[in-house]
Amino acid sequence: MRLILLALFGLIYLPIGAQIGGYGVFTLPKQAANARQLGWCGYNASYANRDVTAALSNPALLCAENIMRPAANINSQVPGVWSGNAGMGFEYKNVLWSGQFMFINFGKFDTYDAGGNPTGTGTTNANEMLMALSSSKQLNKQWNVGASLKVVYSVLGPYIANGAMIDAGVHYKSKDSTYTIGASLNNFGSMITTYNSYEKMPMGLQIGTTIKPKHMPFRFNLTLHNLQKWDLTYNQYIKSNNLFDTEGGGFEKEVGFGGKLLRHFTFGGELVLGKNFGILMGYNHQRRMEMAPINKKGITGMGWGIDLKLNRFNLTYASAGLFPGYNFNMFTISTHLEGSKKIINSQW
Repeated sequence: MRLILLALFGLIYLPIGAQIGGYGVFTLPKQAANARQLGWCGYNASYANRDVTAALSNPALLCAENIMRPAANINSQVPGVWSGNAGMGFEYKNVLWSGQFMFINFGKFDTYDAGGNPTGTGTTNANEMLMALSSSKQLNKQWNVGASLKVVYSVLGPYIANGAMIDAGVHYKSKDSTYTIGASLNNFGSMITTYNSYEKMPMGLQIGTTIKPKHMPFRFNLTLHNLQKWDLTYNQYIKSNNLFDTEGGGFEKEVGFGGKLLRHFTFGGELVLGKNFGILMGYNHQRRMEMAPINKKGITGMGWGIDLKLNRFNLTYASAGLFPGYNFNMFTISTHLEGSKKIINSQW
């Protein structure tokens, strides 16, 4: 275990050139793993709870509360696109482990040739599957380290591709438990089989903190994402009417230092109204700047949700504005069954 973690953390110092935003092969490694992460607009490197699927964001978030607690999630993102994940946590030789499975189904499509003409051969489909094995080791009362091995398989009509990735993470909890800090390197790897040519993996480096002041009914979450690349801007190459400049009319003014810096931030919060109820909220600046039309931004880039504990059940609903007219909704139901210690999550 120690040698594996040293090797994984050593990869951070290798030269990296990952793509971001709409670039980089495979979709599943960039998915929000649970409703809380969705409500916080897609990123969580520092907050650990009973949901074992948090290990998909940072393997060091795998904790003792995840032991023998299976989780299953399913959701509908946009019309015709379904995705979900399942996980199970267990302990072996003083090391915490979890197995994870994810899928996404993009539905069926009519087939066309390169010129946009129907081929007349009917429909085709697209989907992805991902399997992950995560482990976490508690070094002392404050520090956890973790690592994951992921294998992804993708079908795009007649084309098939697969790849292997690793995650490495670290998590720190203060002595009074008022704040935690987490960092992880995610999706570092390579394609094994390509669709037609090699593409870069969706690697990302993130660091975050979660703060819960003792005498304040609020939990703060701040995550800096895609730190492996400074400039995350995309719409600076688009004209102000959100159309590509194909007529030589000039591009938008390049985004300044402040705009580029803020694109790395996601802000999350939870209004904690007692032990059994909380209201989630979040904001993703990059999503708002890149996905919302200039003249109609709406709630793009914002997230919200509720967390309710009722007897042995935990209900979490979250929604995030992807772009005007479309929200990603997720509903989680979890319960602790005596004996089996089972948690069942379902998301839509």
